[in-house]
This record gives sequence, structure tokens and C-alpha cells, in this order.
Amino acid sequence: MVAEIKDAPLAGLQWSGSGEACKGGERVLCLHGWLDNAASFSLLAERLTQGADGNTTVAIDLPGHGKSGWHSPGQGYPIWGYTHELKTVIDTMASPVDLVAHSLGGSLALCLAAAFPETVRSIALLDSPGPMVTPENQIASQLRDGVLSRDKLRPSRQFSSIADAVAARKKATPELSESALTILVERNLAKCESHFEWRTDPQLKLTSDLRLSETQVEHLMRAVKCPVLSIRAESGLLPLKFFEHRMGYLQNVDSLQLPGHHHFHLEEETAPAIADAILTFWKGL
Repeated sequence: MVAEIKDAPLAGLQWSGSGEACKGGERVLCLHGWLDNAASFSLLAERLTQGADGNTTVAIDLPGHGKSGWHSPGQGYPIWGYTHELKTVIDTMASPVDLVAHSLGGSLALCLAAAFPETVRSIALLDSPGPMVTPENQIASQLRDGVLSRDKLRPSRQFSSIADAVAARKKATPELSESALTILVERNLAKCESHFEWRTDPQLKLTSDLRLSETQVEHLMRAVKCPVLSIRAESGLLPLKFFEHRMGYLQNVDSLQLPGHHHFHLEEETAPAIADAILTFWKGL
């Protein structure tokens, strides 16, 4: 059974094998990718809940995404900036949690596990090699570009129908099937009087003022103590060699590659293999 999360730090969805939300007994926390939302785990969370002896699975809408609130103007969304909010969510759960994290969510999971290792039992990374970086000698130009991008901030895009919004998202992620696109788009749309518009904070599309350096990412990932399962999408966004390099920073990692594109956890054909791999990983903990 799936239910909306209410009276929580962030909006989201909750899957319970017992048919009733288990308050305070949640153990699995799913973190979605950039411009996605909690519904991106709809297929995967159902399988994980059914296969994990009744565990309750929670997928949140990250700040600025889905039905969660936005950050204040100018606050932005740096990778490390989500850590306090995620810690607040985990404090309401049965810590330590098992994190299942896609793309951007994987970077957030690594930040959380590095800073608060006592709160995380394991991480399953889905096509996520960790944070994007800026070379140290480009920090000034990165800051300049970030500040100037604020002058180009645009309001949320409007659509006359859900179908138009699905078509717009299709242009950004053409590999997604129609069913997967619909899952993502419907949760990410707000119904207004005469139109629909994206719920996502337009600030999410601004250039970052600052990013971590590769050295900082290395030290961050080396601080992660829990077991990590890294599942790379065979047709994902980044090359295998880059994944192998980044995974070499982790103390305790198992890596594998499965068929599918970057959003492989959202597709009927590829989600079952991912769920099986995660369940097998959990059994070995």
C-alpha cells in the first residue's frame, strides 16, 4: 500500500507491506535525482517493500522538488546543503536506515553517510558516482557564473494540459518510456485555475556558486564507513572508467552494471533486476 507522507519534515510517499503506514518503523529511505520526485521510486519501492519482510519504504520529495517546500531566494541547493534536512527526516525514522539513492540523491546520500555515519546502515547507489566537481583553479569563474545566472532566473513553466508537460519532459529525457514520464510528471505538476505549472523551484536550474573539488569528494567518500552497493546503468550518463575511479574512494563497495538507461529504476523492464540486486545486498549485511 502506498500513502502520502503527512506531518513530516518533507513531503513524500510511503509503501507499507502490512497495508497500513508504520509510524516510526520506516527503515528504507529513497532519494531521487535532480528535477525528479518521490514517485520516481514507485516501481522499485513496491518491490523492495514486498521482498524485505514487511519493511516500510519511504521516498521523499527533496527540497525544491515535488510537493516539498522551496529554499529561500538566494539560498540555492548546494550538494552539502541538503544534509541538515535529510538528518531531520532520518531522526523521525528507525535509524540507522538503508538509503536507496539515484543520481543527485546518491551524492546527498554520500554526504549524509560521511557526516553522520551512525544514521546510515547501507547505501544503494543507482547510476550515481557522487558529486559534480569544479577544478580548484576555476573556483573564481564558477562563482562568477553562479552569481550571474541569477539574473536569468525564470518563473515556473506553464502548460495547458498534463500531456503538454509530459511532452516537454520527454525533450529533456527522451529515453524515458511514456509510462515512466507520466509517473514523474504528474507528481511534479501543480493545478492552477487555468493551467498547470511545475512544482520544482526554478532556482534548481541556476548554475552552482561553488562545487566541491575532486580532492574534497575523495575525502568525503573515504569517510563513508557503511557498505555500499553501486549499480551503474549500462546506458547511463557517465563512462564506466569514471565510476570505477570514484568507487575506488569507498572503503566497502560492491559494484555491478545492469541493463538500462539513467532512469532504469523507473522502467518495468529493468526495475526488477535492480530490486533483486538491492534485496540480495541487504541480506548480506
